Amino acid sequence: MIGLIRLPTLLNDIFKNINSRIDQTLLKFNVNEKAFIDFINMSDNYNFRSLVVPSVMVPLAASIAKTPVCGVVGFPFGYHPVETKISEVEYIAKSGGKEVDVVVNVINLKSKRYDAIEEEISKLTKMAHELGLVIKFIVETSVLEDEELLKIAEIVAYSGADFIKTNTGYGPRGASLRDVLLIKNHVGDNIKIKASGGIRNAVDAGFFIIAGADVIGSSSGIKIVEDAKRFLGL
Repeated sequence: MIGLIRLPTLLNDIFKNINSRIDQTLLKFNVNEKAFIDFINMSDNYNFRSLVVPSVMVPLAASIAKTPVCGVVGFPFGYHPVETKISEVEYIAKSGGKEVDVVVNVINLKSKRYDAIEEEISKLTKMAHELGLVIKFIVETSVLEDEELLKIAEIVAYSGADFIKTNTGYGPRGASLRDVLLIKNHVGDNIKIKASGGIRNAVDAGFFIIAGADVIGSSSGIKIVEDAKRFLGL
């Protein structure tokens, strides 16, 4: 267990490079192209891990961003046919994207159609890796029972995918520390974890990293970095 005396030091160490752990995100559907251009221009100054945008905005983002671009697939509910998701992955790769965040078919998970889930994740992982893309699977922890979360964590962890991601931000709640700890304790280091959904300040982001998250997904990446700087006296 982390001693309380060590906690401030541990958080400060995380704060020093927290930008490199953030996937800075803009996935609103009610904004115009200028909003995406402004988002990219502001975010590029912070050396984030990636910039996450809708798949249709990947061509624009990749053409102007210095930061690697990630597109979302099957967003936000994941119930697209796997063939549609494969086409979207191909589109993102062709458009200059470097990563994809794919929403799993939660209906199949809720229906205990584990073979179908495994087949979808296997196909998409194979396709993404053939195209040179990093692939993360969004499992929407906000709507899962513990048994379902542990099962999908196993499937993703042993599929060859790069990350399991907690939430879309469109569910009934965001990520929780409990979500991350359940995944980490169940599958260990067999999969990297992206905590996403409702993380808006440096302390919350730091605690998610302590709990086992490798990456933080947030539309408040700039706010998180500036918050971290305040703690560091910068």
